[in-house]
Amino acid sequence: MTTPIVAFANHKGGTGKSTITLQTAYYLAQRAGIPDGKRILVVDFDPQGNTSTRLTRMDDLGDLGGTRTAELFNPDLADVVPVATQSGADLIYSLKNDLELDDIELEDLSVFQHPQKHIRKLAASGKYAAILLDCPPARSRKLIAALTSATNIIVPVEVSGFARDGLEGLIRSVEIARQVNDDIEISGVVINKYSSRSDRHRREKGRLKEALGDLLMEERLSFRTPIDEANCEAIPIWSMSKGSARTAAKEVKLVCEEIIARTGIQLAKKVSKKR
Repeated sequence: MTTPIVAFANHKGGTGKSTITLQTAYYLAQRAGIPDGKRILVVDFDPQGNTSTRLTRMDDLGDLGGTRTAELFNPDLADVVPVATQSGADLIYSLKNDLELDDIELEDLSVFQHPQKHIRKLAASGKYAAILLDCPPARSRKLIAALTSATNIIVPVEVSGFARDGLEGLIRSVEIARQVNDDIEISGVVINKYSSRSDRHRREKGRLKEALGDLLMEERLSFRTPIDEANCEAIPIWSMSKGSARTAAKEVKLVCEEIIARTGIQLAKKVSKKR
């Protein structure tokens, strides 16, 4: 069975890519029941480094060791060494405001092809039940590199009039990635920060469903403060004790389980596919 490589991507910023990457990583590493001997790997392609600092619970990663994401763009990199984190997931990381990763945009366009070789080698090693890629917003060499490496894409969106614009931009990036990776697919679009009380949100959700059909995930995340608080504190949502966090944790669990089902991540106990 091929290890799923799941990219969380959208051309728009602020849609919850890092939030959903983090909580999915926590859930897979700590609660989902991945097979014995397997681990979860996260690769942070975003030069802001938020996912990296949260998973390591460190602000300065300059002395962390292991492999940084920027190094994956070197075709001659001999060994890739992910670092183990307190979250239970392994990590290939970017520094906070990683200038070297940012400067990949100054390289020849062909540089986007190099990370695929390294990430696919890790996937083929049999060590990982899943590899999660946190992607930067907007079209870039880094985003195309992540999509070129991936087998599946999960697209977080907010229910605004611009949600479909971000999707259209992402689809153009997917078309570029398919020039060297023809097995990539968009596996689901997940709504984030949804309010069932908002007439506008309900209307936009209906429009997205009409446009996307089964690609729109059944489960969604509501606008809940505890999810943001959990990410700020670098902890899984279910670690928070306040009452409102329990409701948020249930939503996160359902979203994670649907992501697992849609992307084919293999667990010790099977999750039924929701389509």
